[in-house]
This record gives sequence, structure tokens and C-alpha cells, in this order.
Amino acid sequence: MTPTLARPVECPHTVDTMDDPLTRALTTAVARSPASRRELCRAAGVEQSLLARVLKGERRATPILAKRLARALRTWSADCRVGADLLTRALTRRR
Repeated sequence: MTPTLARPVECPHTVDTMDDPLTRALTTAVARSPASRRELCRAAGVEQSLLARVLKGERRATPILAKRLARALRTWSADCRVGADLLTRALTRRR
């Protein structure tokens, strides 16, 4: 007698996030972030567990979540640009 293999159990709360452009964009933005997920969540004011569920495909990204993460990333971008400009000016004056 051949043993039967158990079929994978589908989680009823799992959603198809592959068709959701906002979730795909959020996943890409988080992957490209220079900071850890913990730091990003702290700066954005969102729960780490919520972001983890979105990244695992258990939940779709919401506009509020995306806006908060985008704001945190923009702030870091601006801060990094200011720092880079300061360093560039200091290097130019040094010559």
C-alpha cells in the first residue's frame, strides 16, 4: 500500500498579495531600505507585526501603512542628502 501524502493546508486568512501593486511596491521599498525593519517601523510609527504579516503575504498593504513608511523613508533620504552635502563641502574647502 502506498502512503498518502497530506495535502498542504491553506490558511483561510492568507490573501493573494501578488496581484496588489501597493503591496508589491511596499515590499520592494522595505527591501531597499538602508535600515532594519525594526528601525523602519519605529520611524514610521507602525507595528512590526503588521509589517511582517504584509511581507509574508498574510495581509495586503493599506494606504495608511504605505504613507507612513514612505514618510519615514523620505525623511531619511533628506537627512542623508544633507549629510552628504556637508561632507562634500568640507572636502572641497579642505583643498
